[in-house]
Amino acid sequence: MALDSEIFLPNAPATRETGRHWGHRLAEALAQKHLSLPWLITLSGDLGAGKTTLGQGLGLGFGVTEPGEIVSPTFTLANEYQGLYPLFHLDIYRLETINQFYEAGLDEYLERPGLTLVEWPEKMPADFWPDQRLELILTFQGQGRQLRARFHPSWPDWL
Repeated sequence: MALDSEIFLPNAPATRETGRHWGHRLAEALAQKHLSLPWLITLSGDLGAGKTTLGQGLGLGFGVTEPGEIVSPTFTLANEYQGLYPLFHLDIYRLETINQFYEAGLDEYLERPGLTLVEWPEKMPADFWPDQRLELILTFQGQGRQLRARFHPSWPDWL
């Protein structure tokens, strides 16, 4: 059973800072052997909801030295960054089928030792993704965003 946490994000700096916090906590969990790689984070939300901004913060917390270079790989499908551990950023918005995911070789990122961020995970069936993952969902709320975080299969004790 997945447990939820919700956070209100009033602006882009708060979104980036929250991502940095999550990235730092995941890096600490890896260093302390509470988590092992590969690890998956899915990023859901409408266009402009802040997925890439949150990803930049995750990268910063994960040790990417130039988090501003983290951009949504909408046309390249995947970008790789080096931090304390490898960071793989996938954007599957343009994919229509599971076969396209496999044909593009994106499944390999789910097996490589690194943290994989996937934007638009809802483009694949819900049971497609690994059981162990962090799901982040951004929704518009007034002038800001609401971030819902779910760990699968359950909220970890170390957090």
